[in-house]
Amino acid sequence: MLTTRILPVLLAVVLVVVVIGYMTGTIGIGSDMNLPFGPSSTPVPTATPGAATPDATESPTPVPTPTWETVPISSQINEIVTPTPTAASVTVVPKVSSTVSAYYVHMDDTMKYNTSTSRMFEVNIEQVPFIVYFSFNPGTVKKSYVAKDSTSSNSVRYEVWNPSTGKYETRSQVESKYVVKSTDVIDPNAWFRVDVVRIYDDSDAYDAAVSAAGGKEKLAERKLLYGDNGIIVKQEGYARGYSSEVEKELKLLSSGRYLVKVTGNQIVVNIQMLSP
Repeated sequence: MLTTRILPVLLAVVLVVVVIGYMTGTIGIGSDMNLPFGPSSTPVPTATPGAATPDATESPTPVPTPTWETVPISSQINEIVTPTPTAASVTVVPKVSSTVSAYYVHMDDTMKYNTSTSRMFEVNIEQVPFIVYFSFNPGTVKKSYVAKDSTSSNSVRYEVWNPSTGKYETRSQVESKYVVKSTDVIDPNAWFRVDVVRIYDDSDAYDAAVSAAGGKEKLAERKLLYGDNGIIVKQEGYARGYSSEVEKELKLLSSGRYLVKVTGNQIVVNIQMLSP
């Protein structure tokens, strides 16, 4: 009976010793055996929870340290570079030559134009561009209007019938006073017009210019013919179909003989004619 009880205990002890031997490498793997794997590939067994641990006095076989491959990561880093300041190149601006010819003022005239005022200037242009410059100062008139007077008011009393009482009741209301005021506005009758006419002394040159402009019928329809040898090449003005800009200029880019015809009403105009 005693043998029967002791035998299972001995078998259990032997089984535990065998398991521990395999786990520590002291049983089944000898240092002089030819292994199919290198030392670096020997797997490290994981301890099973609840299994018995070896005696503290035993010297476990050291586990070989695995060899790790070093992977460079410099390509994953955004390098911050502090640029070295360099001197910016300086562009030298050339000086304006003092020999450049200034514009010659052929005329500088200021005059008030009325309905009866019509003037004409004849110019023989040799140097281009020839510039005719205008500045306008239209006349003004008084315009009256009615507006509230913010400084005073009236108290108005009036009678109102009250149907509930069958009587008239007196009530009062404060009302603003209205006064007549005036202001200066541009005279609606102010206008100005200029026609620049090219005069051809040679009949053949005149016929060629008329043909290039579309023929006499087209020019006559647009009212651009002037006499028997002239064509209106530039038109400008103030009001009456033209804009209300107070400064305008015309440029003539062909040499020759020209007439500058101006007329207007209720306006002061400064006219300047310049060429290189």
